[in-house]
Amino acid sequence: MDTTDLHTEAWEGIRNSCDAGRLAHAYIIVGSPRGNALQFAESFLKLLYCESSEKPCNHCTNCRLIDSHKHVDTLWLEPQSKARKIKADEVRGLVHRMTQTSFEGGWKAGILVSAECMNVNSANILLKTLEEPPPKTILLLLTDSPQSLLPTIISRCQKIMLSKGTNDAADTVWQEPLMEIMREFPPDGGLDAARLAGRLKSILDTVKTEIAYVVEEELGNNDEALDESKLKDVLDARTNARLKEVQSEVFRIMLDWHRDILLLVCRADAEHLVFPDEQSVLEGQALRHTQASALQAIQVVEGMVRRVDRNIPAAQIFDEAFRKLVKRL
Repeated sequence: MDTTDLHTEAWEGIRNSCDAGRLAHAYIIVGSPRGNALQFAESFLKLLYCESSEKPCNHCTNCRLIDSHKHVDTLWLEPQSKARKIKADEVRGLVHRMTQTSFEGGWKAGILVSAECMNVNSANILLKTLEEPPPKTILLLLTDSPQSLLPTIISRCQKIMLSKGTNDAADTVWQEPLMEIMREFPPDGGLDAARLAGRLKSILDTVKTEIAYVVEEELGNNDEALDESKLKDVLDARTNARLKEVQSEVFRIMLDWHRDILLLVCRADAEHLVFPDEQSVLEGQALRHTQASALQAIQVVEGMVRRVDRNIPAAQIFDEAFRKLVKRL
């Protein structure tokens, strides 16, 4: 199903603004950076560049160039480094390109995939462009974690909230199983910790298989010819990069869950919970914690993030961390 069908209200708002010449200079598109948010952004760009009177036609040269991310007046940025960060130099290059004349005399567009991966320096460089945008330029920030963006960036962008689309196959594989694990926290002992750690490792192994299938299909549909010697390297690199994005989201959810527990232990107002629908489960888990142990649980999850970045085997990281989360009453 096309993204514009999935998100009719958001899409009609953008179409009407485009027809009336009232587009904002920057948008935060909240959804899956590899799924519905990406497809929405591509459809958005086609409104700007499509050659047909009925936009977007999805068939003209410019529409096809948008689909392949090769349109000359669009610049795509996404995390490339091992640390999965968007570097300051990369954002600086995008900003410089936005100040130059477009090749086709129309719009210039910058698209940041997983915009939450900007560090503070990167975000501050982008902020200058948001404060004084060049004419006929538009920035699209794709993210599933808008709370990770600087408040000053959020305040200068219009936000488009997308519900989860049916095309986010890898997401559906892990999200509910992860929540089932969270509902069983804290582990009752070493064996229980090992069981839960094994389930998490199994979930991510399944996600990796799903991602590899999607990437392989994308490479097969790509016009760029790759010989066999390079194909496996490209497949592995792209699969592992996307798996790291999922792992980051898994750890973010785990952190938010344990922060909710800390809020309840501290008797904070429940309206601040990230998971209000899980309040009864969280309250039950909070009864097994003191402020010190709830804070320690957050630190354990943060330690998992650091260890994954050092390429320690995931099974070892999960097992050791979950054992530390055992609550000894």
